[in-house]
Amino acid sequence: MPLTIKRIGKKYADRKNIKRLYKTAFPRNERMRFRSLEKSADSAMVEWLAYYNDGKFVGFSYLSFDDAIAYLFYFAVHDESRSKGYGSEILADIKRRHADKTVVLDIEACGDAAKNREQRLRRRDFYFRNGFADAGFDSNYHGVHYDTLLYGGECSKARLMQLFKKYRREVLSERVKDK
Repeated sequence: MPLTIKRIGKKYADRKNIKRLYKTAFPRNERMRFRSLEKSADSAMVEWLAYYNDGKFVGFSYLSFDDAIAYLFYFAVHDESRSKGYGSEILADIKRRHADKTVVLDIEACGDAAKNREQRLRRRDFYFRNGFADAGFDSNYHGVHYDTLLYGGECSKARLMQLFKKYRREVLSERVKDK
């Protein structure tokens, strides 16, 4: 099932499908404004990709990277395409594209007594099956507790914060200004 991969820029044809998946896959308190993602899409620090199988939209990934780290902000597979191997194929593509970097991501913490704890554990197990490991630190953003996972190297919390600061400075502050 070779996927077709398209880079998402400021102007792209499949905006409706990507925005719909973004809004249904991530809770409001975990999402940036979609317009912010669009404005940042052409940054040299951002890779926003849409994945298709036989012309049918399967999912997307949005990450920011520097010379050593690729942080996967958003990764989602369309409901109709889940449990068919697409998620693993997309992660394999990300790992290939950033083979010289440590790929880092956050998932909702699995230790919390959340209503969707089973879903969180399945998500964590999916990443573990795809070669990710616990980073040894966690995070809190906007009141949400996350477990940090990584693939292909090491990354400290301080080093990840350096990437976030650079992303905010070079991507968001320059390209995303509310009017």
